[in-house]
Amino acid sequence: MIRRFVAAVAVTASACTALAGCGSDDDKANDPAIAWSDSVCKTIEAGAGKLQQLPAVDPSNPQAAKDSLVVYLGHLSEALVGVSDGLKSAGSPPVKDGQATLDKAMTTLTTTKSTIDTAKTKLQAAAVTDQATFQAAISDISKVMATLTNAEGPAKDFKENPELAAAFKAAPTCQKVEGAQAPA
Repeated sequence: MIRRFVAAVAVTASACTALAGCGSDDDKANDPAIAWSDSVCKTIEAGAGKLQQLPAVDPSNPQAAKDSLVVYLGHLSEALVGVSDGLKSAGSPPVKDGQATLDKAMTTLTTTKSTIDTAKTKLQAAAVTDQATFQAAISDISKVMATLTNAEGPAKDFKENPELAAAFKAAPTCQKVEGAQAPA
């Protein structure tokens, strides 16, 4: 009887370790995919903070509004560079297809940054005295901002990988970052 109990405990412990389904929260904190995800979410959180710092736009002063928006778009572009640098520093996620997932996220960041930079360039070139050109530039910025507000950014790309989706769900910082959580 005791031998069967010891054998059952040994089999259960082996299965538990193999499946990573048992253990304490400390075990989860030591999981490389969770640690990687937490690091990435810290980078995303820092970048998202810039997105929330909206510019003061006074419609009665078009030049000041333009200048404020140009500065804001510059900050967004810099934030995306920071996120990109953070992802490069984190390296390839320690999961199956991790590098391909990282490459996709980097492409998302590059495309988003390019869109922001293009909108910023158009706005910088628009004369506030030429109402049509200025309105077109503001319209471009509105579209860019709507896209950014509704996008999950690189977190979406990471969550498409099942292992990373689970890691993002378990990582403490990812639990605080909007858009980083995988659907339940």
